[in-house]
Amino acid sequence: GMFRKQHQSSLLPNGHLLLFDNLGAGGERSRVLEIDPIAQRVLWHYGGTPDVDLFSRTLGSCQRLASGNTLITESENGRALEVTPAGETVWEYHNPHRAGDHDELVASLFEVLRLPVGFGGWGE
Repeated sequence: GMFRKQHQSSLLPNGHLLLFDNLGAGGERSRVLEIDPIAQRVLWHYGGTPDVDLFSRTLGSCQRLASGNTLITESENGRALEVTPAGETVWEYHNPHRAGDHDELVASLFEVLRLPVGFGGWGE
C-alpha cells in the first residue's frame, strides 16, 4: 500500500489525510504524508533531510498548523520539529534526557501539539 504502520492520521479541512508513516520508503525511514484519498495520491511528504533521516519504528505524530507548516513528533528519537511546506526546518527540539551505560537510550516523546494563543490550561 501507500503507507505502513501509520500513526496520527487526521482529516484536513481540504479533505486530504495527514499521517505519520512509520515504515514508509521501504521500512528504512519514516515520513509524514499528505494524501488525496479520492485520487489515492501523495501530494506532500517529509522524510527528513539528506543529513538527518526521520525515523520512528513505533509511534510518531503530525499536526498541520494554520500557517501551513507541519509539526512533527519523531517519538523514538525524542525529537520534535516544525517544517515548512518546502521541507525547511523552522525549529527543532531534541529531548536531552538519556539513560544506559553510554547514554544510548533516548527518552521518547509521545506527541507534541501546538496550543492556540490564549490557551487557558488543562483545567483541574
